[in-house]
Amino acid sequence: MRINMTFGAALCGMCLHALLGMAAQAADNPLRFDLSTERAKAATVANPADASLSIKKQSYLPLYSSVALGGGATTVHLGANVTLRNISTDQPLVVTSARYFDRAGELVTELATQAFTLKPMATIEVFIPITEQSVGLRGGRGGSILLEWAAQGPVPEPIMEALVLGSSGPASFSFISRSQPVRMTQ
Repeated sequence: MRINMTFGAALCGMCLHALLGMAAQAADNPLRFDLSTERAKAATVANPADASLSIKKQSYLPLYSSVALGGGATTVHLGANVTLRNISTDQPLVVTSARYFDRAGELVTELATQAFTLKPMATIEVFIPITEQSVGLRGGRGGSILLEWAAQGPVPEPIMEALVLGSSGPASFSFISRSQPVRMTQ
């Protein structure tokens, strides 16, 4: 049992080391879905004409840039790898907007500076680093992403997830936050 716990702690430490390395690398890049990488180019296609988009919806992702521990005495800052997945096997998904908000509902940044279309079963990501003082930490405990998307016909709701990671002293934290469709009420 002790070996497993030690291995698990070492694995968590390696994950955090990789996360911090990505954070340092991401500090040079603007915070948004980067459509210029080879992976992103392989996941996207040309946008269809707006008139052909009969379905238009929103999804909401709770995003935690920090969490409180010890009755609020300690704050742990977190990084997040946010993925957006088109889970349709045959229909593309058009992302028209992805906006990151702080806990007060103020816009922090636009994660999608232009509309883009995900191929069926494709995934795209954005990394929000721990060290991003001006953007990542501004989201705070109540940060969120509002995704606006469209399709040419009925499609499954896309899945947007945040793998959130951080550490405080010897303790490491990780969890997943998953998007929910925004339902309009009257």
